[in-house]
Amino acid sequence: MLKLGDQLNGTIVKPIGGRRFLVKCGGVPSGWRVELHTLRPELAKEGTPATFWVAKVAPLQGKVLVHDGDFGRLPISDAMRPRYTSALRALLGQIELDSEVLADAGSMISRIGKRQEADWLTVWRLLGEIPPGEANILLAEVKSLRIAFKEKAENLDPLRAELSEKYGRVFSKAIQRLEKL
Repeated sequence: MLKLGDQLNGTIVKPIGGRRFLVKCGGVPSGWRVELHTLRPELAKEGTPATFWVAKVAPLQGKVLVHDGDFGRLPISDAMRPRYTSALRALLGQIELDSEVLADAGSMISRIGKRQEADWLTVWRLLGEIPPGEANILLAEVKSLRIAFKEKAENLDPLRAELSEKYGRVFSKAIQRLEKL
């Protein structure tokens, strides 16, 4: 079964509008449509073989979205690594919460759903390849924590304890991976 980040070899079949192209790839279930969304459409030519990576799998639609290039799967930058580490530590209760670490935690999780940041796939892998629906739930829980931080301090500790209980193992593993980078 295909999963995010898998590499596929294929051939560009034809443009289908804007920066999108129809692609024929091996390794995709029979009858599925494969679409390339590229940042550099001027380089995508019909009949050109290339290697792509899976950015989205939509089994109900029988569709796979692929990208070329590294945007989306770039490594976590040196500037963001300590910020992500602090955000995860704060969610676990290891360091003090503040608005900046809560914003960084929200940003880190939301990039998985938006899939528009340079490191979104890397962050998804860092967080244990969390399913998209669960990422949305986690993001909602972080938003609740932000609201409690600003408005209802008495709810802060119970919310953080619940978050830590649900995602503690994932966050701890992510911190270990970040510290090894």
